[in-house]
Amino acid sequence: MSRRLHLPLALLFGLVVRVPFWIEALRTPVDGDTAIIGLMARHLGRGTTMWGQPYGSPLEAWLAAPFVAALGPTAAALRFCYFLLGLGLIPVAYALGRALDPRAAFPTAVLLACPPPYFLLLSALPPPMYPASLLMCGALLVLAAGLGDRFAAGDRPVARLVAWGALAGLALWTHLMSAAVAAACLAWLWRRAPARRAALAAAVLPMLLVSAGWWAPALADAQAARVVSPSGRAQTMGEHLGEVLPRLHVPLGGLLGTHAPLVADDPEHVVPAPRGAAAALVLVYGVGLVLGARSSSGSGPARLLLAAAGLGLLAFPFPLRSGPGTIRFLTPLYVPIAALIAWGPVARGRPRRSWIVVLALCGLHLAGASRLLAAWRAADRAAAPFLLPDLGPARRVLEAHGLRRAYASYGPAYRLTYETGERIVVSQPWNERFLHHPLPYLDEVRFATSVAWILTPVIPTDVPGPRVFEAQLTAAGGRWRRTEAGAATVYHDFAPPFSPTVEPLSSAGAAGDGDPGTVLAPAPAAAVTFALPAPAPLDGLTLVAGTRGPRLPRSMDVEVSADGAAFETVASRRRRGEREDLRWVNGHPQYVIDHDLIAVPLAGRTVAAVRIRPVASTDPWAVGEVLLHRAEGRAAQPWDEWLDPTLTWTERRAALEKTPRRDREDWYYRLLLASRR
Repeated sequence: MSRRLHLPLALLFGLVVRVPFWIEALRTPVDGDTAIIGLMARHLGRGTTMWGQPYGSPLEAWLAAPFVAALGPTAAALRFCYFLLGLGLIPVAYALGRALDPRAAFPTAVLLACPPPYFLLLSALPPPMYPASLLMCGALLVLAAGLGDRFAAGDRPVARLVAWGALAGLALWTHLMSAAVAAACLAWLWRRAPARRAALAAAVLPMLLVSAGWWAPALADAQAARVVSPSGRAQTMGEHLGEVLPRLHVPLGGLLGTHAPLVADDPEHVVPAPRGAAAALVLVYGVGLVLGARSSSGSGPARLLLAAAGLGLLAFPFPLRSGPGTIRFLTPLYVPIAALIAWGPVARGRPRRSWIVVLALCGLHLAGASRLLAAWRAADRAAAPFLLPDLGPARRVLEAHGLRRAYASYGPAYRLTYETGERIVVSQPWNERFLHHPLPYLDEVRFATSVAWILTPVIPTDVPGPRVFEAQLTAAGGRWRRTEAGAATVYHDFAPPFSPTVEPLSSAGAAGDGDPGTVLAPAPAAAVTFALPAPAPLDGLTLVAGTRGPRLPRSMDVEVSADGAAFETVASRRRRGEREDLRWVNGHPQYVIDHDLIAVPLAGRTVAAVRIRPVASTDPWAVGEVLLHRAEGRAAQPWDEWLDPTLTWTERRAALEKTPRRDREDWYYRLLLASRR
């Protein structure tokens, strides 16, 4: 058979193996992570990390952009992109096998065409960043093998070193699990170029430059390094290693095919391979790897692959995110292992035995893969572990009430935003994964007046369920409507217990001049008291931060007095308690995470003085405006929309500054949001 047919045949075999899994993927709604990639594909160039988290490059969004542009914001657009990325491992494996020995190229490609079940899962329903990272890890090994040969021949391949460095930087930026492969390649090239080691700067410098997309933000945000942190508040490194090392065989077995989760790294829903097949897999891989290692003494590329696999395995137990169920962090090991196993018999002069090993492994892989496929076909996508209920009923409720902005937990928020092509924009009320890290749509929802809350109790989340949410709404006062929508509960038609009409407290000086650009900044631990010109009945009181400088105290009590002598606490906030502090902001209920605006309902209480008292806090703080909601009774002004909702953020800020509405609370809040964009 002509060698020109080898790669096409391997790709065809891989296509046949994967198509049944792709069919199941096409009937599965996208999850929140994948929806983010689709949304990023609609806004190329916006952000240097995966939205809502401090790491991960936007590479896959760029790769998905042509599919989303052609097919629209559909599940199929993203699935087809990931299908092709999964197939891409086959030519990478072919090239790696050829770097070892041209006779090993075809069997290595065939082994990746019919890989362990976990890789078939990654080819159909992958978590973002892993398919692209695996391709780049394989490409780094192929390029490094070629560079080693050039060094051995006495060349100085500067252009290829620059290309390798740029690719390594992109791989590190995309996912830090690439670090073991990059380190192995650099160490191997260092040994292959004893007289030309200075030339490696041509690889290291572009690697550092391109990977700045990760390490530059990490210098300002410690959360960016959390993915590789070996310890944390809940567990020391020693405790973590004591938990992971005794069970290291579990993720290794999953990598090789002894079992596979229904969705990536779910430890609760696992499909085991037949016992005989699992035992045979461990035996064949173990023997094959030993033979490959023993044959590597005369092969530089083989030693490179051993180093890459060994470093990856050595690094795996240390990050806190690693565990018995996190197979994904071991995936860069598989392509080097597969190449070594296919090459081992070839190196010993027995290429036919290589085919026996590869075909045996393919058959064993299919035994486990058929079970995974059957489990997918039987699984309810709305139930665990998928937890992807139909959001169509919730979408129809929003459309029926003319609502284009809403809050929801992580998955439903990004799914609804992507599936509607951003006709409806839904955001988490706070970042559930990285608290205080910016969210792409949160300010957009905060800025709106007519907003809904969508709660999905079947999905585990930090966002409260209906019972807790309603209790918090009741405590905040006001009115709302509740509508059941399939697996979701939708809250809408909100009416705060006070009107938007406000009056700046003139006796508060810079905090009562109607200009949020001027602030009153007391000593960090000092309480400050504002006396009203005369006692007055108030429906509410609003404290607003300034457009610049420190914000409101993170931990404080707000007190009021009817006579200026005896004070009563009417609102309390505490550090790390923001996610329980539901308040009326901009005409709808929000959890006040960013300390920008605190509204306190007073139900007509007579107030002569207001006091802000920091509690156990020495952080700098300031107040931009103290706003009074005077008791209005039936004459209360409604919380209506008075600004064109189609304006961009730049246009919004210009409109707010050009036509100030200092008699409305929502003008102050919207100006804060627009000023900080």
